Amino acid sequence: MRFYFRATVAGVQESLSLGSLYSLVDDAIEEYSHGALNVYGYEVDSLVVIRADSILSTVAMVPFKQEDAGQRFALVDHPALDIVNPDNALDVE
Repeated sequence: MRFYFRATVAGVQESLSLGSLYSLVDDAIEEYSHGALNVYGYEVDSLVVIRADSILSTVAMVPFKQEDAGQRFALVDHPALDIVNPDNALDVE
């Protein structure tokens, strides 16, 4: 989701969200990775507005680098954002 906002729809105040659309999963990469990696193309001009209370979960769409692939993203279902925090560093000997 890009952002959340409130708007009046048919005379009722609604909480809404603006999000981006992605293509269907790349079947070749999914098969090659035995279902471990799901890669999608980014639909540049495709945005959608949905009711915020219809959102069941969120995921991260991480840039997927591949030569001659254009804008593609890998789906991360449970992003562990705390691992990028330098305060959470582990002492490895």
